[in-house]
Amino acid sequence: MLKTRLQDSGNATGLAAKEIAFIANESFGSTEPLEADMVLYDDEETSYGSLDPEATASSLMSTLRQSQLLTFEGEQLLFKRLNFLRFRANAIRMTLDVAKPAKKKLREMERLLAEAASVREGLATASLRLVASIAGKLSKSRDEYEEFFAEGNCILLYAIDKFDYARGYRFSTYLTYAVQRHLYRVIHRQRKRAEREFSREPEIMMNEATAKQEVDELAEDEVRDATALFISQIDQKLDDREQFIIRGRFGLDGSGKVQSYGDISKQIGLSKERVRQICQRSLEKLRNLAKPLESTFAPS
Repeated sequence: MLKTRLQDSGNATGLAAKEIAFIANESFGSTEPLEADMVLYDDEETSYGSLDPEATASSLMSTLRQSQLLTFEGEQLLFKRLNFLRFRANAIRMTLDVAKPAKKKLREMERLLAEAASVREGLATASLRLVASIAGKLSKSRDEYEEFFAEGNCILLYAIDKFDYARGYRFSTYLTYAVQRHLYRVIHRQRKRAEREFSREPEIMMNEATAKQEVDELAEDEVRDATALFISQIDQKLDDREQFIIRGRFGLDGSGKVQSYGDISKQIGLSKERVRQICQRSLEKLRNLAKPLESTFAPS
């Protein structure tokens, strides 16, 4: 309970301290302006262009079809209401004691801001088809379309907050310019990024080739050193006859040629079976010597 009270106190202090942005108008007074009886939404004859169902997700397509286009008078009324509600909320905020704001005034501020958020959402929904149309014209794939549409929505909300309805022109004109300008910047960044990645490809390939060569050379050096160590210690572990048989059998006699048991038996005057037995016995002696080198000779 104490924690909740502290959080509520912090939220109230933050709400009282932060200025609420709005577009000022000389018609704003202490009470809300009268609203004329007018048609807010268009008769749907106006279109921002067809939407490609292949590029538009079904859920998004459904949302776009449900959105209604505003008339010019409807735009004017909703933008006036949005900014007036924010104006009234900010006027109340300015009368608050930041350290200990009055609860009744805070509740009224929250009501006004909630109503303003609802009006803002209505303005955004009515403009979704325009954003989708611009994104569709500039995109080349479904993924790019979805990215552009998301980027456009961010600009849409920003544009709603910055649009001065009192200047007398359509929000759609203002929004089209804002979204197109932003998406052209996104496209430019994408192109620059692609150019950088393309230009780096030869460098990356060269670095990879160099790294592979260095690894291969290191592996060859390790095998060569391990082999030299192994051969140098054969003299310490085996007698002369065992050395002769092992070197001949595995091509370690300098010739690089592997000899059969029969070839070796003819050279030293022993039977092939006896040569095989001596070879196996010699390998057993060398087994412990070879264990530390197994990781070097293991296949990668």
